[in-house]
Amino acid sequence: MRKFFWMSTALTLGALSPALAGGPIAVVEEETPLVAAKPASSAGMLIPLLLIGVVIAVAVSGGDDTPPAPSDIRLKEDIQRIGTNRLGLGVYRYRYKGLDGVYEGVMAHEVEVMHPGAIRAMPYGFKAVNYEKLGLEMRRVA
Repeated sequence: MRKFFWMSTALTLGALSPALAGGPIAVVEEETPLVAAKPASSAGMLIPLLLIGVVIAVAVSGGDDTPPAPSDIRLKEDIQRIGTNRLGLGVYRYRYKGLDGVYEGVMAHEVEVMHPGAIRAMPYGFKAVNYEKLGLEMRRVA
């Protein structure tokens, strides 16, 4: 019985671990493929360029109707809700991505739900708010 026990133990260890059974151990090392570095993307410049384009459009239009202000949440960062205005819309303090200055105003996505007539489409699917139609004002605070 002992002989059977030792044989089964040796076979089990040999099947599970060649190192314990005294078998050779092969170490396989895989080569890591080298990947060429990609050139820097210009995607980070899209938002500032878009905002500059809107500012130029405002300067060129010169009409009585105030053009919509880019107000899409995707164009903003450091967003903090600071209150609610008389129309029931949230008032936020934020910075535009890639630009200096701190602003206070509304978010286009909220305005779109309550006052869709004050929303205008911008390039690349961004949204803008016509503050004049709401009787409100976006302002730079810093």
